[in-house]
Amino acid sequence: MVCSLAVGPAATAWAVHAPAAGPSGSECFVEAKAGDAAKATVTGGGFSKARGKVFLKRTDGEGGAVVIVADDGTFSSGDVPAGVYVASQHGGPSVKCVGGQEAQEIVNQKLILSEQTRGTHEGWAQGKKLAESGACDAEAEPPVPNLHGLAPDPEGQKKAEAAYKNAYSAAFDKAIDFYCHR
Repeated sequence: MVCSLAVGPAATAWAVHAPAAGPSGSECFVEAKAGDAAKATVTGGGFSKARGKVFLKRTDGEGGAVVIVADDGTFSSGDVPAGVYVASQHGGPSVKCVGGQEAQEIVNQKLILSEQTRGTHEGWAQGKKLAESGACDAEAEPPVPNLHGLAPDPEGQKKAEAAYKNAYSAAFDKAIDFYCHR
């Protein structure tokens, strides 16, 4: 019984697939420069500060750049020629840099997964707290989710909010059931 309950809240988070990222968890995005279609900015995260530099190789033409990794593992290229890029570090994996709708979908999926996981943890904690205080007839009331500063499109935001509320409610109900009906 403990196994099925332990898996219950965690399994909720598996319903949405994790966004595409490199083998090391690194990610890379290309964003067109406003007002200049020939220029772009390449940004990324999850890279090793110890390796120092990220090499940006343009795969659809000439050019590239070398950028420094910040202490938090992120980088930003400044203006580079618009195009398709791969980011890599010496001794590390290569990561395809994505842009446009593909990048927006990754942002949306990251947010949905994050909110689903957060809803699971917060719902379980609140359900446990109420059950332990004897409120075994309590109903789940998920708070309005905080989107952590990510910028989903409207559809992604709706899905993230729904994922949070559904995960919160499911975990809350599991906690009430576990602590009130042992």
